[in-house]
Amino acid sequence: MMRLGRCPAAACAVLFLASAPAVRAQTMDELYAAGVKARQERRFDDAEQSLKRALTLKPDNADALVQLGFAELDRGDLAAARDAFSKALSLAPNYSDAKFGMAEIEFRSGNLDAAAALAEPLAREQPANSEYAVLLANIRKARQAKQTPHAKTAMRKAGKPEGRRRQPHPDPVAVLLDRGRTQRAAGNFAEAERAYREALRLAPRNIDALVALGLVAGSQRKFDEAGRFFDAALAIHPDNTDARLGQARLAIWRGDTGRARGLVNNVLQRAPGNTEARLLDARIALLEGDYPRAERKFAAMAASDPKSAEALIGLGDARRARGDDPGARQAYGRALALEPGSADIQNRLAAPLPRKWRLDIGSEVSDLSAGRGTWTDSSVGLSYKVTPETTIGARTRLATRYGKTDVQIEGRIDQAFSPSFSVYGLAAATPDADFLARFSLGGGASWRAIPRTNGFGPVFLNLDVRYDQFATSDVATFSPWVQGFLFNDRLALSARWVHAQDDTHTRADGYVLRADVVVTPRLNVFAGYADAPEIDDGSLIPTRSVFGGASFDITGDLTLRGSFAHEERPAFDRNTFGLGITARF
Repeated sequence: MMRLGRCPAAACAVLFLASAPAVRAQTMDELYAAGVKARQERRFDDAEQSLKRALTLKPDNADALVQLGFAELDRGDLAAARDAFSKALSLAPNYSDAKFGMAEIEFRSGNLDAAAALAEPLAREQPANSEYAVLLANIRKARQAKQTPHAKTAMRKAGKPEGRRRQPHPDPVAVLLDRGRTQRAAGNFAEAERAYREALRLAPRNIDALVALGLVAGSQRKFDEAGRFFDAALAIHPDNTDARLGQARLAIWRGDTGRARGLVNNVLQRAPGNTEARLLDARIALLEGDYPRAERKFAAMAASDPKSAEALIGLGDARRARGDDPGARQAYGRALALEPGSADIQNRLAAPLPRKWRLDIGSEVSDLSAGRGTWTDSSVGLSYKVTPETTIGARTRLATRYGKTDVQIEGRIDQAFSPSFSVYGLAAATPDADFLARFSLGGGASWRAIPRTNGFGPVFLNLDVRYDQFATSDVATFSPWVQGFLFNDRLALSARWVHAQDDTHTRADGYVLRADVVVTPRLNVFAGYADAPEIDDGSLIPTRSVFGGASFDITGDLTLRGSFAHEERPAFDRNTFGLGITARF
C-alpha cells in the first residue's frame, strides 16, 4: 500500500478521482446510461469505456452489447463491432438493432449479399424505420455499381462514406428503459410500467424490458404478472441472471424465503461475485432472522463498494433488526448521501425509535341473567423486548364474582427462534384464591407452515397447553389451532379445537371460530363463534357464545380496543363488555 506522504502525486490523483463526477457511474444502469449518452454526443471512446465497464458487471446484457457494437462501428473497428453484435444475437436472436448492426458491418466490408440478406427482412418488418430503408438503398446502389467499370469508386461513394457519416441515433428502446428506471427509482411504478411496456412493444424479445416489467409489477404487488414476465425472459434466455434474481425477489415478496434461497444459491454457484445475488443472499439471511450473518454480509459489501446504497440500506436494516438503532441510522445516513432523493431511505430515517416497552390495560364487565348481578375482570400488563427475538412480561389480574375478589400475578416469556417459529411460556399464581386457579402453568408454539403465495397465506399452525390447579380440582387444557391469511393479510381466519380434562377424568371438547378483517390501516374488526368448555372455579361448564370487537390505532403507539360477547350457559346467560388500551414506548 502506498503511503500518502511518500507519493504526493498519487495522493493528488486519488483526491481528484474522489471528487470527479464521472466516478459516480458505478452501477450497471448508470454505466449503460453514460455509454449511451456518450455515443449520442459522438464521444465514442468514452462510450466504449463505459459500456465495457457495464458489461463486466452484466456480461449477458444484450442492450449494452448492441450499444457497444454501434460505438465500435462509429469508431471504425468493424471486428470489435462484429464481436459485440454477435454476442447480442446469441443472447437475443431476434434483436432487430443487432441485426441492423451486422448488416452495416457486412455492407462496409463489401459483403453485399450478406448485408442484403440481413437488411431486407428488417426493412419489410419495420417499413417506417428510415435507417433500415437508407441502408437497404445504399446496398442496392452498391450492387448496381458493381456491374459498372467504376465499381470501386461507386462503392466508396455509396458505402463507406455513407457509413462514416452515419449520425448516432438515440435507441428508442434504450430511452424508454432509461425513463422507466428513473420513474421506478422515484417510486412512480405506474409511469415506469408504461415506459417498460412501450419498450417491450418495440422490442418484444428484449430481456431487460421483461425483467424490468417483472420487478415493477412485483413492486405493485401484482405477483402473478411479475412471474409471467420473468418466465418469458427465461424462455428467451434460460440462463439469464437478471431474470433468475427477479424470480428470487418475487419469492421474497411472497414470503417464500426457501425458494428465494435456492434461486440465489444457484446464481452464486455460477457467479460467486455477482453483486445483486450477494445482496439478496444477505437480505434473505435478514428475513430468516439471522441478523448477525446478514449484518456481516452487508458490511462486507459496503466495505468493498462504498458507493453501494443498497448494501448500506441492508446494513442499516440488519442493525435495526438487531436493536442497534443508532448504528442503523448511521448506515442510512451514508446511503442517503449517495441517493439524496430516495424516499425509501428517508422513510427509514424518519421511522421512530423502536418501542421496547408495551403497556396493556383492560377491563371487562359481565352482566348475568337470572338476577345474578355482575362480574368484573381487569388487568394491567407490562412487557419489555429484551432483544428482537425475546420478550418478557408481567401481568396483574383483578377479578370479582359474587362479592369475592381474586388477584392473580402472571409472568411470561416469548422467544422467536426464526421468523417462522416461536414459543412462549407462562406461570401464574393467585394468593388466597377463591375462584381463580391457585397456580397455573402454560406454554405454546407457533409455526408458519405455508408462506404467502399469490395473495394467500401465510398459514400458521399453533398449539396452546395449560395446567390450572384450583382449590377443588386440577384441569389440563390442550388447544391446537390454525390461522390463515387471505387478500395480502387483509383477512385472517382461525379455527381452534379445545380439549379440557380434570383430575377425575371428566372431559369436554369444543371449538372456536374467528375472523379478523383489516378495514383500514388503522382499524381492525373481528367476530367469532365458540362452542367450547369454560373453566369456572375448577368446573368444566359447556358454553356457546358469539363475540366481536374492534381495535383502532389512535397513533402509531396508542391503540384503543373494544369488545362484546354474548354467552349462553346451562344456568344463566352472560353479556360481557370490554374496553382496553395499549401503549408502546
